[in-house]
Amino acid sequence: MRVLFVAHGASHVPWAVPLAWATRLAGHDVRVAARPQSVDRVKAAGLTAVPIGHHAAGDAFASWRLPDSSERPERVPADWPLGPLPWPEDRRLSWASQLVGLADSLADDLVGFARAWHPDLVVYDIGAVVGLVAAAAAGVPAVGYNWCQPVGIYFLDEKEVPPAYIRVFERFGVEPRIGTDTWIDTCPPALRRPSRVPRVPMRYLPYNGPGEVPGWLLDRSGRARVLLSGGITTSNFADRRRQLLDEVADLDAEVVIAVAGAKDAGGPLPANVRTTGWVPLDALMPTCDLLVHHGGAGTGMTGFAHGVPQITVPDNAESTQWLWGRLVEQAEAGITVAPDRQPIPGALRTAIEGVLGEPRYAERAQQVRQEIEAMPLPGELVGYLEARATS
Repeated sequence: MRVLFVAHGASHVPWAVPLAWATRLAGHDVRVAARPQSVDRVKAAGLTAVPIGHHAAGDAFASWRLPDSSERPERVPADWPLGPLPWPEDRRLSWASQLVGLADSLADDLVGFARAWHPDLVVYDIGAVVGLVAAAAAGVPAVGYNWCQPVGIYFLDEKEVPPAYIRVFERFGVEPRIGTDTWIDTCPPALRRPSRVPRVPMRYLPYNGPGEVPGWLLDRSGRARVLLSGGITTSNFADRRRQLLDEVADLDAEVVIAVAGAKDAGGPLPANVRTTGWVPLDALMPTCDLLVHHGGAGTGMTGFAHGVPQITVPDNAESTQWLWGRLVEQAEAGITVAPDRQPIPGALRTAIEGVLGEPRYAERAQQVRQEIEAMPLPGELVGYLEARATS
């Protein structure tokens, strides 16, 4: 069986790696299509990459603005079951227009490869709608996989569908794929929200890229260890590194800062602070008592895979980072600190002391870890992919 995986972006590549390798180890041919910015991450995971698009597509994606009214969906389904969320349904549908534009810029390359390589199945990141286009053009089934966020391409009602989505398919002479399908979902029950899209659960296995274990990692001081990480694609921590250092100075904890440029923040590092170069989070997390991060789902799930409570510091209320913060609070395994909620100096320090001083956060994080470990391993889903390929 030939399986074509389609990644969305650099920070999304790690979500594809465990299932792609499980499929490869089961004896199937695997290719991973990715934009130029992400190709090196695919190759670093030991997988075969298929470059699609060009760097300008990523720039266009980053500079996107809300579509005009002619391209917006006619309505939002009234029976959407999620209730109040920081990322409501109208945001899902408008963000879908952004993803359609990105897909249109990638479609020629991916459809050309799919029609030449003849995959039996396309497994696509739900943010990479071009995977659906390629599957339709190749005449094969497609299976989506999410990244613990209910944000991606899915049109369950024809009135939701923007004209641009239909046009991408029509360019290749195929019918647009509309309607419910199944997604592979690594979200544990504590973080899961109701959905009309059927889900197949899969255990989250952290993959944060290659690296090496530093000699100091297992040398614990006896104090709590707090990790501050800004993730792969965000700059909100790097832009505030001096503020971060001032907030954690003299904190009764060992603070490890995995933020680009922390040493260049101006002035000496506080005595309780250590900076690190690139070290995979999966190696750091088992030694940590608290994770402070930007609200990235990959960073957060790696923390929960090791039972570590979290403080999220999202960039703004419009981002998926804020949504992850809400899910952490829903699980009662951490809290969110954001400018529009706690606009006072010292808020982060207060939050760190509060979470470290309240055992229930660590207890809940351990319960989330147990939920993750109870989910089916990626290798157990290969049979599902095989069945979908022949359906």
